[in-house]
Amino acid sequence: MTILVRFLRALHIILFAAGFLSITVVASMIDNGGNRELGLTIEIAAAAMAGALGIGLVVVGQKHKLVLARRESVAKLSKKSPPQVFRAQESESYEHDVGTVWALIRPAESATLLGDARRAFTVPGTPTGVGEQQCFIAGDGSVSIVEVVAEESERWSTTRVVTPSEVDIRATFQLEPTATGCLLQVGVALEGRISSERLSTYEESWRGHARRYLARVTQILDLQHGQ
Repeated sequence: MTILVRFLRALHIILFAAGFLSITVVASMIDNGGNRELGLTIEIAAAAMAGALGIGLVVVGQKHKLVLARRESVAKLSKKSPPQVFRAQESESYEHDVGTVWALIRPAESATLLGDARRAFTVPGTPTGVGEQQCFIAGDGSVSIVEVVAEESERWSTTRVVTPSEVDIRATFQLEPTATGCLLQVGVALEGRISSERLSTYEESWRGHARRYLARVTQILDLQHGQ
């Protein structure tokens, strides 16, 4: 049982005991004043309340122990279960050269055009390239930060989610020249202890986001180059 729960329990008992004592004194005074029936009734009611409190404290204590036991069981199971590994990839071809597409997708600020970010910027004090951190603020006010962990300019970049994340998530953006322009491949690699249900939800969400992102790249390139 946590310290807070013990404190609240002790405080509850002290307050009830003080109230019970006060009621008993009042009942005794009423009894001595000649109204014995009313005084007895108050004493019986106070005793019943005390009994109910005792039973309630026992029940709450047992339930709290069960909750703690379940939490410990889940924690042990989580530690024993192997981490989940998930990888996925989506791609799209563009009638633009590698340099043009890279110039659009590489800056942090482009997330406001290509994604759901309301604001996006490079974290001040971080270097350009490997070690660079990019911050994205969504419309609901939530904040996420990624860090560039590897990169070859105008070819590929790998980032990892710094926050918020309970598991290791890395994203890859890779450009390959083609006869008519280039191919952009976006991928994700996730590793960590996560339920199958949450992993399935994450995959569905990621694929939807990746397809919208690739489609948005097409739209912005067409607007920029008058197609």
